[in-house]
Amino acid sequence: MVVQHNMAAMNANRMLSGVSSAQSKSTEKLSSGYRINRAADDAAGLSISEKMRSQIRGLNQASTNAQDGISLIQTAEGALNEQHSILQRMRELSVQASNGTETNEDREAVQNEIEQLQSELTRISDTTEFNTMKLLDGSQSGSKVQASVSKSAESNLKTVEATAQVNKMAAAVAENDGGDSKLSVTVLDKNGNATTTEVTVSYDKTSGKFKANGKELTAAGTANNAADATTVGDALKEALEATDFGKNYDITNNAGTLSFTAKEKGSTSDAILTSNNGGATTATSVTPNTGTDEYQQITAGIGVYDGSGNIEDKIFTVNGEKFLYVTDPAKLGDDYKDVNYVKVTGTSGSLATDGTDTKTMAALIKAKTGIEAEADNAAKTTLNLKPSSTATGKGIELQIGANEGQTMNFTLDDMSADALGVGGNNVNLSTQDSAKTATTTIDAAIKKVSAARGRMGAVQNRLEHTINNLDTASENLQTAESRIRDTDMAEEMVNYSKNNILAQAGQSMLAQANQSNQGVLTLLQ
Repeated sequence: MVVQHNMAAMNANRMLSGVSSAQSKSTEKLSSGYRINRAADDAAGLSISEKMRSQIRGLNQASTNAQDGISLIQTAEGALNEQHSILQRMRELSVQASNGTETNEDREAVQNEIEQLQSELTRISDTTEFNTMKLLDGSQSGSKVQASVSKSAESNLKTVEATAQVNKMAAAVAENDGGDSKLSVTVLDKNGNATTTEVTVSYDKTSGKFKANGKELTAAGTANNAADATTVGDALKEALEATDFGKNYDITNNAGTLSFTAKEKGSTSDAILTSNNGGATTATSVTPNTGTDEYQQITAGIGVYDGSGNIEDKIFTVNGEKFLYVTDPAKLGDDYKDVNYVKVTGTSGSLATDGTDTKTMAALIKAKTGIEAEADNAAKTTLNLKPSSTATGKGIELQIGANEGQTMNFTLDDMSADALGVGGNNVNLSTQDSAKTATTTIDAAIKKVSAARGRMGAVQNRLEHTINNLDTASENLQTAESRIRDTDMAEEMVNYSKNNILAQAGQSMLAQANQSNQGVLTLLQ
C-alpha cells in the first residue's frame, strides 16, 4: 500500500480529462451546427469547404449580375419600344404625304411633325440610361470608333473594303478537275472574335459546270476548257453568298480578286482569306489582304456654335462623349456644360485653316475616349477618327460566372435618327415623290429597330437560362459543402450522450480511487 502515487486515481483522472475534452467538442459542434469549427477538426475538409464557399458566393453574385443585365436590357428595350411607335407614326405621315390629295402646304405641316419626331428619336437615343450608363447613343456598340453627328452635320463614314487576291485560283481548280477545292475566309468581328466560313468548289472540265458543296452553280466556264480566273471568282462568290458570310458582306469579283465589304457599317474589323485549295498539286498560294477598320471623318461642315441656331446641330458624339466647336464657351449655358468643347481660333468664327483647331479637338477626343484622332493631312479642317488597338470596345460585358473569364458580351447600337437612317433630309415629305421614297427609308429603320429588339430578347432569354443554371449550381455546391462542414446532429447527440455518461462515471471512479488509500490510516492507529 502506497500513498505517494495513487495510480488508480491518476488513470481515472486521465480518462476523465479525455472524455471532458470530447464532451466540450461535442457541445461546440451541437451549438454551432458545424462539424468543422477550426482547422484542427478536419484540415483537409476545411480547405475543400472554404474553396466551395468562395465558389458558392461567386455563383450567387453572378446570378445577381445576370439579373442586373436583364434589367439593363429591359430598360433599353423599353426605349426601343417607344422608338418603334415613333417610326410607325413617321411612316404613317409619309404614306399620308404620298397621297395626291395633299398640297405642298399640307406636306409642309406634316414635315414639321416629322422633324419633331426625328429630334425625339435622337433624344431617346442620347438620354436612355441604366445606372448613369448611356445605352443607345453608340457608346455600348463595341465598335473601336463609334461616332455620330446631328442631322445637319456634314460627316463622311468610310468603310474600307477588305480584299482577298485569289491568285491563280482558276489554275488550282482546273488542276483539280472533277475534284474538290476549298476556300476559307476568316472574319474578325469588332470584338476580335474569329469566324471562319469554308466553301468547297469543284469544276467539271468536260461540262464547264461548277458545283459548291455538291450543288450546281449558275457560274460556268466553257465546256472542254479549263476555267479562267473570272469564272472561278464568280463560282467562289456565288458559293460564299449562299452562306451566312454572304448575308453580312457584299462580295464582288474582279478577274479573280474577291472583295468583301460589310453590309452594315462597323460590323467587322478584318476579313482575311486564309487558305485556298485542298488537294491541287500545283496550286499557287493565296495572298491574304487584311481589311481596314471603319473610321469617321468630321469635316468643317459640322460648323461652329456662335450662340445662335440649334446647338444640337453642331454637337457630335464619339464613343458616348459629346464634342463641340464653339466661338465663346460662355454661350453654352448650363444645359450644355458637360459638352467637351474647343474654342476656335479661325477668323469669322470658323475653324483655323492650318488645322490648329482640328488638332486641339483630336487631342481632346483622345484624352476623353482613347480614340486615336488626328487632323487630316490634306483637308486640315477635317478630323479623322481612326481605330486604336487600345480603344477596342467589348460592348457590355457581364460577369456571369464565379471565376475569371466566365463572361458574356452583347452590344447595343446607336439608335439615333441619323444612325437609323431617318435623320435630316432622309425623310423629306415636301413632295409626293420624296414622300414615297421616305416610306421605304422608314421601313428600313423599323427593320433595324426590330432586329435590335430581337437581339435584346435573345440575350435576355439567354440570361434567364444562365440564372437558372447558376442557381442550380450554387444549390448543388452548397449541398456538397454541407456534407463536409455541417454537423450531423443525431450522430453528434449520440456522442454527446455517451461522453456525458462517461464523464459522470469517470467522476465517480475518481472519487472512489481517491478513497482507496484511506485504508492506510488503519495501519497508523
